[in-house]
Amino acid sequence: MPSQIHITVLYFASAKNATGKRRESIKLPEGTTIRELLLNITSTHPRIKNILNSIQIAVNYKVVDADAILKEADEVALLPPVSGG
Repeated sequence: MPSQIHITVLYFASAKNATGKRRESIKLPEGTTIRELLLNITSTHPRIKNILNSIQIAVNYKVVDADAILKEADEVALLPPVSGG
């Protein structure tokens, strides 16, 4: 049985509106990817599904792709799309 990791998810802008939260702690199996985390979040907060294609995801202040593997105490931020200027 894989051990568990604890991560913190931070919700900004539309992600905050969809979940009604600013942050939450989530316990996951070791080796969980961002993609799996998003499935987990979608099952808890179904409204977030509508915006998943338009957000960026950062782990510990670095933008990552869906295959990134989470580690103990990671901080995951769901960020609004970056607009040009």
